[in-house]
Amino acid sequence: MTSSRKLRIGIIGAGGFANTHMTQFSRLDNVEVVAFMRRNPEALAEMQEQWNVPQGYTDYKEMLANPDIDAVDIITPTDSHRQITLDAAAAGKHILCDKPLALTAADCREMLDAAEHAGVIHSTNFNQRGNTALGRMKRYIDSDYIGNMFHANIWWGMTNQHGTRPEILSWRFKPESGGGTVYELIHVFDMARFLGGEVGRISAVMNTADRHRPFNDLPEGMDVTVPDSSAYLMEFVNGGYAVAHTSFVTRMIDGDGGTHARIEVSGSKGVIHTEGRHSLKGYSGDIRGTLGELEPGPAYPQPYERFVNACLAGDQSLVETSFFDGMKAAELVDAAYRAWETKSWIELEH
Repeated sequence: MTSSRKLRIGIIGAGGFANTHMTQFSRLDNVEVVAFMRRNPEALAEMQEQWNVPQGYTDYKEMLANPDIDAVDIITPTDSHRQITLDAAAAGKHILCDKPLALTAADCREMLDAAEHAGVIHSTNFNQRGNTALGRMKRYIDSDYIGNMFHANIWWGMTNQHGTRPEILSWRFKPESGGGTVYELIHVFDMARFLGGEVGRISAVMNTADRHRPFNDLPEGMDVTVPDSSAYLMEFVNGGYAVAHTSFVTRMIDGDGGTHARIEVSGSKGVIHTEGRHSLKGYSGDIRGTLGELEPGPAYPQPYERFVNACLAGDQSLVETSFFDGMKAAELVDAAYRAWETKSWIELEH
């Protein structure tokens, strides 16, 4: 590990999503992004100039060979995560990997084992814990505001139809890219585990409403083979259940023009639900009452901040969303597909 005060990170896959990551890193004073990797040299140069990043690579293996880089942030298509992670672990680099961690739970397990064997810090970028009111809601749950949880409702819908958002690219609907509402919105499985613990069994419903559609990068269109809406019923090992519903074909947007998860949890003492992106409403008491505004508290720490702190401290326990959490979410994805294929409940082992 470097003796420098700042963690030196290289971003592998410096495309559009890298802007979000750069915005997060720029808010921290103990990290420096020193290198970008992108296969297109012209686009790479533009990103370097935009963010004043000195080093650029078109081959990620050349970046991994740089001894002055402590950690990598992987923001490439999902089907490339496994091999890049294995190579990064072998090179001794700490690893932040975007979600989904991989396309199967078995691949996630291999990535987790490789990182642990190499002794590097590892994190899955489940950023919605801090990008929504979810993390702040969990603080109330942990303080016994709702008592024993009875059930949770999680809804996340996006307007991704061609007629309403013609700029949508085809990768969002390709299985090899982790597209569709099951894998791309894998966040809802992390949300469920975060709120209620491990899931004992799951059932699922999936649908593909637009079976052939054009895209901005594919105007001639393609057949869509992934679900563009899906719903799950999950029973928690420790009691209670969650209903999660995701969609790419809803025409709803929130007041700020975005699409944010809507979450409600109910328990023996109270109820909490999100109100917009970061606000909360709730009620806790012995008699029937009405919802009131809750103080959401400070922003919930993002995986970027936790990852940087963990790397500098050499302490994996500082990471809240490790590769293990990426693997457990992938196990739910795998089980959800099996549940829909067999039209039955699927039991999970922990």
